Amino acid sequence: MAHTRSTLEQAIEALDAGDFGRARSLAEDALDTAETSRAKKDVEGSGRAAESARAAARRVLALAMLYDDKTDEAERLALEAIRIARAAGSRRETALAELALAEVERARGDYVAGLRHAARARHLAERAADPRTQATVLSDYALLLSRVGDDERARETFDLLVSPAHPGIPAPVESLPRARALRVFYNAAMAHRAAGRFDAALQLLDRAAMLPRSAPAASVEWSLTSARLLTLIDLGAYEEARALLERTDDAELKAGWQRAQLLAFRAGLALATGARAEVVEALVDEGLAIEGLGPPLRFALERVRALSLVSRGRIGEAERIAIGMMASAARGGTRAHAAQALAIAGRAGAADAWLLRWLGAAACAMGGSAARIEHEAFAALVAEPEPIGSLAQNALVMLRARLVDRAPPEHRKTLLRTLRQVEQRTAAHRQSKRAEAELDVGDEVLRAKDEIGIAGTSPGLMRALATVARAARSNASLVLTGETGAGKELFARFAHRLSARQGAPLLAVNCGAIPHPLLEAELFGHERGAFTGADRARPGLFVESEGGTLFLDEVGEMSPAMQTKLLRVLEDGQVRAVGGTRTRKVDVRVIAATHRDLAEMVAAGTFREDLFYRLAAITVRIPALRERPEDLPAIARALLARDSATKEHRLDIPALAMLTEHPWPGNVRELANVLRVAAAMVEGIVIGREELVSAIDSSRLARSGADRARRHDEREPALRETTLAELRARHKAELRALVGRAIASADGNKRSAARALGVSRQGLYRVLDSGDVG
Repeated sequence: MAHTRSTLEQAIEALDAGDFGRARSLAEDALDTAETSRAKKDVEGSGRAAESARAAARRVLALAMLYDDKTDEAERLALEAIRIARAAGSRRETALAELALAEVERARGDYVAGLRHAARARHLAERAADPRTQATVLSDYALLLSRVGDDERARETFDLLVSPAHPGIPAPVESLPRARALRVFYNAAMAHRAAGRFDAALQLLDRAAMLPRSAPAASVEWSLTSARLLTLIDLGAYEEARALLERTDDAELKAGWQRAQLLAFRAGLALATGARAEVVEALVDEGLAIEGLGPPLRFALERVRALSLVSRGRIGEAERIAIGMMASAARGGTRAHAAQALAIAGRAGAADAWLLRWLGAAACAMGGSAARIEHEAFAALVAEPEPIGSLAQNALVMLRARLVDRAPPEHRKTLLRTLRQVEQRTAAHRQSKRAEAELDVGDEVLRAKDEIGIAGTSPGLMRALATVARAARSNASLVLTGETGAGKELFARFAHRLSARQGAPLLAVNCGAIPHPLLEAELFGHERGAFTGADRARPGLFVESEGGTLFLDEVGEMSPAMQTKLLRVLEDGQVRAVGGTRTRKVDVRVIAATHRDLAEMVAAGTFREDLFYRLAAITVRIPALRERPEDLPAIARALLARDSATKEHRLDIPALAMLTEHPWPGNVRELANVLRVAAAMVEGIVIGREELVSAIDSSRLARSGADRARRHDEREPALRETTLAELRARHKAELRALVGRAIASADGNKRSAARALGVSRQGLYRVLDSGDVG
C-alpha cells in the first residue's frame, strides 16, 4: 500500500505539472498494484486503508484520462472511486472523488453539475472534522472554481486557505504536508496573477518559500519558481526574471516537462528582450523536441513561436499557429490557453477574428469530447484560404444555441447580451476587412520601428508605417497629419531612418512655437548684425541639415509671409540668410507635420495652395491613440521603460484595462504624463487602477486649464507683419521669453536648452546675462 500511495503522489505531481502521459502511466501502475494486493488478500492489501487506496488510484487515473479526451472512461473511474470510498467509510476519499467527478462534468461543459459535485465534496470534508482533509478539498474546490471561470470565488477560497481565521491561529494550509501546501500557494498565486494582482502573487510565493523544509519536493519547488518567472515576465521585470533563470540549475530539472518549461521561459524572455529571431526559434525547437510533452507545454512553446512571428511581421504564419492553438485548447486546454491563443490571433490580424474568438470561447466552454465539432470548424478555418466559410457560419449558429442552453441560469442573460455584441462586431469586422489591403511589412521596417521606439502592432499603426516606409525610399515631400501628441515626430524619424539620407542629419523645429521673425532666422540663418543680439552669423537649419532631412512640425501655424519664403526655398533649393545678400544651394528633404486639415486651410485661404502641393506629395495620417487601444499596453510599457524615474514600474491588469476606457485626447503625450504622475503616487512599483484614475483626473484638470489659457490667447491680436524698426524694438523681450521657455522645457538644463534653440551655450548665456531670464 505504501508503494501505491507513493506512486499516486508522483502521479498527482505530474498532473499539476501538466505531464499527463506520465500521470496516466503512474496512476495505472498504482491501480494495478492496489488491485493485485486486494486479489492476494494479504495483510497490507486489506482493510479501509487499502480500499481508500483503490479509490484514490481510480480518482487520479480519471483526472489523467480527461486530458486524453476520454471523458466517458474518466466518468466511469470517478463513479467507481466514489462507490469504493463510500463503502470504505472514507469521507476524505469520497470528497476527493466527488471533486474528480466535478472535473469530468466541467470538461463536458456542464458547469452546473460540476459545481454541484464540488459543493457536495466540500460538505463531506466539513463533516470529516479533519483539518487536513478540509484544506485538501478546499484547495481542489478553489482550483475547480478557477477552471470553470468563477475567478473571484476561486481567489476568495484560496484566501481562506492561506489566511488565519483569527490572530494566533495557523492558516488551514499549514495543516497540509509541505508538498501539498506548496501546491496550494502555487495555485493561489496563479489565481491572483490571472487577475493582474502581481504583488499579491509574489507575496504568496514568498510565503511558500518560507515553509519549513521537511522533505524534498523538487517538482513542486520548480512549479513555484515557474510561477515567479511568469509573474515577473508579466510585470516586465525582465532583469529579475533573467537573474532567476540564471540561478536555476538545469541539472536539478530531471524530468522532460521541467526542461521544456525552462526552455519556454528562456524563449519567452529572449523574445521580450529583443533577442534575435533565430535565438528564440532555436529555444522553441529544442523544447518541442523533448518527447512526451503534454498539450499545455507544447502550447506554451508554440505560443512563443507565434508571438515571435507576429513581431517579425510574418502575420499569416502566426495566424495559422494561433488557430491551431485554439483547436488544442478546445481538445483539452484551459480557458487561459484559449485566451492566449485568441490574443495572438487578434494581434496577427486574423481574418474575421471575432468569429474565431467566438468559436474559441465556445470550444473552451464546451470542453472535452464535446469540443469535436468546434475542432472540425477550426480545421476548416485553417484549410480554407479565406477562413469565412459556410461550415464556420453553421457552427456559429449551432454553438450559440448549445452554449446558451448549458450556461448556468444566473449567467444566461449576460451571456446572451455578450453574444449579440460579438455577432454585431463580427459583421462589422468582416466588412472592414474586405476594405483593408494586405500589409506587407518587411524585417527592415520592423527593425527601424523598434529602433525609433514606435510601440504597437495594431492594423491602423502598421498601415501608417507601411505607407511611410514606401514614401521614405523616394525623395518626395511628405506630410504627416494627426492629432497633437499622436507621435508625428517619431514617424518623421522613422522615415529618415529608412531613407537614403539616414547617414546625414535629421533636424526638427516646431513652427508654431517660434514667432515669425525668429522662425525665419531659425530656418534660413542670419548674418552678423542682422538684428539685435546677432553677434555672429548662423547658418540655419536648412544648411545644417544638408544632405539629410528637415522636420517642420506644426507647419499649418506658419504666417502667410513665412509660407511664401518657405515655398521659394522648396522651389529653388536655395536659401538666403536674414540680413544677407547671397543665396546658398541646399539639398534637403522636407517632412512636414500638422494637426490641422491643410486642404481646408487652402479652401479658406489661410494656407497657400502652391505650398500645399509642394509639401504634400505624400500625406499619411497617424492614428490617434483611442483608435488603436490594443497598442496601449505596449506603449505604456515602452514609456515607463524610457524614463529613468519609472523604468522599474509596472501596470497591473486592472490598470491596463483602464487604459482602454479613457479617450486620451492628448494621445501619447498625455499618456506619458499620466504614467509619470501615477508612478509618483504609487507606493512600490506596481501601478494600480486607483493611481491611474487619479493621474487621469489630474491630466483632465490640467488640460481644461490649458484650454482656457489658449482661448484667452486666441482673443489677443495676431502677430502682424512688422517693419524692421518694430522688429528690433520687440526682439529683445521675445528672445528672452523664448529662451525662458526653452530652459523650462529642458528642466533647467541650459545645455539642452541651447541645443533645442540651435545656438551655442555662449549665445544662451549672453541672453541670460541681460537680466530677465534666470
